[in-house]
Amino acid sequence: MTLKELKKQLTQPAAPELEIHAFEGIIYLVKVITEVGEAMLKTEAGDNQVFKSSTQAGVALADIGATYATIVHQCAYDEVIGHAPCEAEDPALRTPMDLRLLRNLS
Repeated sequence: MTLKELKKQLTQPAAPELEIHAFEGIIYLVKVITEVGEAMLKTEAGDNQVFKSSTQAGVALADIGATYATIVHQCAYDEVIGHAPCEAEDPALRTPMDLRLLRNLS
């Protein structure tokens, strides 16, 4: 799904859920979750749309009319920051992002 296609989906009654996934803190990809499944946001050429920060991804989403997303990053663990691994079934940390604050920043 491209940004153009996502923009159309955002006008539907059941708008998709958006997750901004952080990978090693250097690349950010957007996962689009709909009633029929999940897909990564793609470029027009069909490659994953890569962002350099969660803010850059949030601004791109805000510019097409999205209002909320969740930033998802893996829980750091003992060898990284000195505490025990996350014990949850889903070891990701989730932070809500209000995209309305990012409109018109691009």
